[in-house]
Amino acid sequence: MANFQNFVENRRLLQEFCQLHYASVAHFSEGLSFVNVWKDGRRGRKKRTVEHLTSTATCFESLLEYPGIENIFRPLDVSSVMPEYADAALRLRQKDWVSDGSAGTYCRCRALPFVVRHVSDWHSKIESHLEAIFRQMVAIPTRFAIGEAGWPLKKRNWYPPNAFHTYWALELLSALAIKFPTQYGQLDRKLHLSEFSDKMRIWARETLGCQVSLHSAHSSVLDSDQLAWSLAVTLRSPENAEANLAEQDLIKHAVHCLFETQTEVGTWRHYAPLFHYRDSGNAYCYVFESFAELLRWSLEPRARFVRNVLKAHFDNLLRLWQYARSTQVAFDSSPSPKRVGWSSGHRTGSPEPESWATASVFVFSQYFRRLVGVWAREEALSALPKRSTYPSVAKAREKLASRTRTWTSGNHLQRFLTAHFAKYKSPGVDGSRIDPDEQPVGEDDYRAAILYGPPGTGKTTIARALAGMIGWEYVELHASHFVADGLPYVQRTADEIFKRLMELDHAVVLFDEIDELVREREGEEADAFGRFLTTSMLPKLAELWKSRKLLYFVATNHIRLFDRAITRSGRFDTSVFVSPPSFGSKMRELQKLLKKRGVLARPGVTKPEIERAMIHPESTTNGKDLADKEIPDGNMLGKFALLRWDEIRDLAALLANDTVKRKARILDAAELARALRTFRRTQRDFFEFDRDKKFEGGVISRYTARHQE
Repeated sequence: MANFQNFVENRRLLQEFCQLHYASVAHFSEGLSFVNVWKDGRRGRKKRTVEHLTSTATCFESLLEYPGIENIFRPLDVSSVMPEYADAALRLRQKDWVSDGSAGTYCRCRALPFVVRHVSDWHSKIESHLEAIFRQMVAIPTRFAIGEAGWPLKKRNWYPPNAFHTYWALELLSALAIKFPTQYGQLDRKLHLSEFSDKMRIWARETLGCQVSLHSAHSSVLDSDQLAWSLAVTLRSPENAEANLAEQDLIKHAVHCLFETQTEVGTWRHYAPLFHYRDSGNAYCYVFESFAELLRWSLEPRARFVRNVLKAHFDNLLRLWQYARSTQVAFDSSPSPKRVGWSSGHRTGSPEPESWATASVFVFSQYFRRLVGVWAREEALSALPKRSTYPSVAKAREKLASRTRTWTSGNHLQRFLTAHFAKYKSPGVDGSRIDPDEQPVGEDDYRAAILYGPPGTGKTTIARALAGMIGWEYVELHASHFVADGLPYVQRTADEIFKRLMELDHAVVLFDEIDELVREREGEEADAFGRFLTTSMLPKLAELWKSRKLLYFVATNHIRLFDRAITRSGRFDTSVFVSPPSFGSKMRELQKLLKKRGVLARPGVTKPEIERAMIHPESTTNGKDLADKEIPDGNMLGKFALLRWDEIRDLAALLANDTVKRKARILDAAELARALRTFRRTQRDFFEFDRDKKFEGGVISRYTARHQE
């Protein structure tokens, strides 16, 4: 059943299962190549020869989907081995491009896309391979797609076109156009590659429609392999479905038809063979390779519609993965870490694990892990108070600049927040496939901060603007969300909130106005509710911090009331004092508001004058004895420093309605002080202002501690 709980549970199982990926596939490595079949007792020889072209390409492609492969790939150095393999493969003779002595077209279509992507430089033999693949379309102009043809088959004794070969031929042309655009353009003019590409797409579209019809009619000659691979060709351009209802209906129904032929155990039966191996019999599509490519395109950033379609078939995909788990074979001599493999079942009487089948199962599993993570995230967001940010990055940046021009920071606050919290990228902006388990926050990066200061200074706006600048989701939680179901259920509510937060990635979370949840309580103020929330929040915040998948902020008016434990390292990286708006910001806003009221005003007072008028009381016990002390007349001008954004509008109204009516005026100290009498402030406000300035940056982060050692 597709619901949040099932997504979360299976996401954990998939994450654990996918940890077997690297060791299992690397088990087949023999230097530059991967062996086809593992024989018990065989020891890998580190040969520098190129063999088993399609199996090796499949294994390398699979390992590239293992998260963090560039950091753990041992004993092979993936950055050097793959180019070495690709270069050596292109140096092979044309007749050596076969699979088990057969299937020269299959070998080229399946292995060349990987080879082209990783070869060091252009190689002239690439043209010869292209000619060998497309010779069948030149020889028979009515042949619009690719099937097994050419050597070693007899002349014109070719297999009919199929969607599998055609898909990989299109992948090859795409890889060429990206890696070698100049050479591709030259070959396009010579070999008519664009014409071949258009023909293959048209053929795949016709095949998709035909297979959908056959499946809808429950025909005895339907072929779900051809349906899957022709659908994969369509999904290579997922953006076509985002605003095209006809395309959406076709894809939705094609997916429905595909899963209708799934067997009870979770797999699909064999359909028509792609070709015949000389030594081992018929070659069929392998279900895990087919679904790996389908899921691959659903993870493109622009494929939201496709992900939603597949979400309705979560149970079917889960059954396929469970079938994989039930058919895995553990290597008898497998040390730690555990290694498992799969047999495709294509080799009669040969049940040993195969490298390419094992690689295909893990690619499918990695993509399924990602998809389930996306669905878990979507379900989590649907139950959290998600808010929109700003219509554009420019607008968000403008808002951040506005709210970080504070009385105490100058331009420092904007630079600090931009450097540490606005440097991340929205997922998929570089064209990479979505992975909700990636950790966009580096181990040494800031990921959490306490934003503190008087109310109305822009703490909430800052968090929201940061989310808008990096294109991440924005979630805003208040104390009311934790007590929404009443005090008796507060623990259950808090657990549910954090359970959903842990499923998020690329998100900014603000805990706003939660002073009552985390403040330190002593003596008569202590109560079970406060103690629970303090102790409950600590481990959950630590989990969020360790996940490195999101940024979170706590906005508070009174940081000194925070429990000391919650500000320890490993929960927050820094504290940021968001003081009232700067002198220049206030004056500009004041002038703008007065102008709307028909008054042209120029400042007649300076920031130093205002700061000289501010009170700097001596430290007392929490400043409580200053709470009722009025501001002396000589210090009235100092109130201007403490004004919030919302109070500037009230000040403009007072100045505009002054008894002295003038169209143009200078806002001198006396007039400003007279208007400021209306605003309620005590000496304690000045005390807290001075104290908060000294607390800024008081949280010692693990980042700082590590680099001070």
